[in-house]
Amino acid sequence: MTRGGILLVIFITFLFYSAPANAQRKTDIGFFAGVPWYMGDLSTVVPVPHLVSPAIGAILRYNFDMRNALRAHAVFYTLSDLNENFRGGVAEFQSSFVDLGLDFEFNWWPYKTANRKHRVSPYVSAGLGYSLNYSGNSVSHLYLPFGGGLKVNLGQRVSGGLEVSARKTFTDLIDGVANLGGEEVQTPVGNNDWYFFTGLFVTFKIFNYREECPTYD
Repeated sequence: MTRGGILLVIFITFLFYSAPANAQRKTDIGFFAGVPWYMGDLSTVVPVPHLVSPAIGAILRYNFDMRNALRAHAVFYTLSDLNENFRGGVAEFQSSFVDLGLDFEFNWWPYKTANRKHRVSPYVSAGLGYSLNYSGNSVSHLYLPFGGGLKVNLGQRVSGGLEVSARKTFTDLIDGVANLGGEEVQTPVGNNDWYFFTGLFVTFKIFNYREECPTYD
């Protein structure tokens, strides 16, 4: 992880520790790890994982109630691809990014960390983010994240789950290659590049967790 990435994780942790006690009881802090997928000019049909290194990052979730939550994330990842038939030659790219964003989460079933009755729920999410390029010939970019997954209580203070998410970017230069056919040629999902994450997360309720335990409800 880069120095900037370490500072971002420390900053998110500081926000959690400095929050008021009432907010702390509604807040989870944790980690995400997964596989990044790329779809663009070099891989136009099916997203293909070219795993250079896993995507890893920190998440901070504020739970408004059993249905709604707001999550901040900082994820570090690398995208790459190789197209051996690109314009009659070989094209390859590899770039690394810091993915920053806010996602609104909606739980389909009532869900609460450390609650024995409401301990599992599928959910959907959507939000807004910005990805900073720190290596390679790609560009930093704005993106729209959306996806879904499953949350599960793993103990009084620990929850986890599985998530699949997509990022629709506002650039065609993630891979450093502009639209192959010109502006008049559109792919089924548009000319701007996409990328995806499939992974697992674990979150921890550190402060005042007993007040959220069913014994104290």
